[in-house]
Amino acid sequence: MAATAPTPVYNIYYDAEQRHIRMDWNGYATSAQFREGTEYMLKLLVEHRAHKVLADIKSMTLIGQEDQNYVKFNFLPRAIERGFRAIALVRPSSYFNALAVESISYRVQQTSVQIRIFDSLAEAQAWLQETV
Repeated sequence: MAATAPTPVYNIYYDAEQRHIRMDWNGYATSAQFREGTEYMLKLLVEHRAHKVLADIKSMTLIGQEDQNYVKFNFLPRAIERGFRAIALVRPSSYFNALAVESISYRVQQTSVQIRIFDSLAEAQAWLQETV
């Protein structure tokens, strides 16, 4: 299910210098693309024994309700079990995606994962470098 190369919708890779997973999302992702990308992120997290994720979702259009539930109740518990500890997000420009991210963030805050949303990539990177 996991892609091995960038797609027009996402580019997900391990940043060896920063020692975190990097996710760049652009435009609208179908449910299949969204889930494929998140599963690929988890695969890389496990492969590289990484604990942190930097997600630039500024240009992402929308995370649908079913995919929000997938992240909250399916993906998140599995990711935490495999070492996921922190995520820095670059705030989406889309109002509706910002609401979706807030919903997911609320659920994440109830777990052991640290989450912060930033207005710029530089701020997100700086915070992620300081987290455990």
